[in-house]
Amino acid sequence: MADFSMIGILGGMGPEATNQLCALITALTPVTRDQDHIPVITYNNPQIPDRVKAVSGESESPVPEMIRTAQVLEQAGADVLLMPCNLAHFYLADVQKAICIPLLDMIQETVKFTIENYPRAQTVGIIASTPTIECGIYERAFRRHDRLLVSPDTEDQESKVMRAIYGQDGIKCGHKTRPRALLMEVGQALVAKGAEIIIAGCTEASLVMKQKNSPFIVIDPMEVVARVAVEKALRGEGGRASQGASASK
Repeated sequence: MADFSMIGILGGMGPEATNQLCALITALTPVTRDQDHIPVITYNNPQIPDRVKAVSGESESPVPEMIRTAQVLEQAGADVLLMPCNLAHFYLADVQKAICIPLLDMIQETVKFTIENYPRAQTVGIIASTPTIECGIYERAFRRHDRLLVSPDTEDQESKVMRAIYGQDGIKCGHKTRPRALLMEVGQALVAKGAEIIIAGCTEASLVMKQKNSPFIVIDPMEVVARVAVEKALRGEGGRASQGASASK
């Protein structure tokens, strides 16, 4: 039997994105039989408080419930954790301190992927929720590599991006066609502002923005982190031993 690490998905942020991440892990694993797949534990916990409202100071912190969810996954045997929510990474350090297994940083992995695969691209566009943009998690990460991050103007951000994600006809409500059109319009506008690459910086955006249907380059952070997790799991990395070794360096 293959000695793979077990991946844990700290999910529910949102539920459909969580399922998509699990599907990506399955699709990206090279297999010829069921037994070649990586064991995955998913805790799809939609009771984690709203990250958008929390970062904006309008509601309770999601950290306690995120920590509880992560600890359940750790106790269940997960060796490495993933979070299918970009904004949740604002709280990554708080969650990591409460567990003994590594929590992969989707933001940093996305930036690393972008720099390695598109080294000549100097301007990157971001499509994400307003708090994700305002808290600067992507901007700071790209700035460290001397890349400029451009975001939608205020009107596009509210009437197109936030509507596509949270509106009555948005992705959170189970719709896809109109949200996809809105987000692709925003992507084109960012390209007009000089963006050479577009980051689908919200996992709801990841559900509808696909490279095969896009005239511009789209990077999906969920796919990026899924690939990293698969590679680590196939090598048997993660778990308490790896975490302890990393901490001692």
